[in-house]
Amino acid sequence: VYLVARQKYFVGYMGQTSQSTPGYQFGKRVLSFLFLMCIVGIFNLLLVRYFGNDFKDTVETITTAASALLLIP
Repeated sequence: VYLVARQKYFVGYMGQTSQSTPGYQFGKRVLSFLFLMCIVGIFNLLLVRYFGNDFKDTVETITTAASALLLIP
């Protein structure tokens, strides 16, 4: 998904400035989502290690719902 966003950005970069903006915004959203999922994964690891709680089902539900939001322009 990130590579598609980068390709869209570079194709737009060769044209007008307004054509590169959607690719840039989409790439920024994808990177933000990946960063957020890293934070959630680390938090879940700490919960499992120190408290014995596993929120795998909750994290999967949130991830599924949030990934659909990436496609909103």
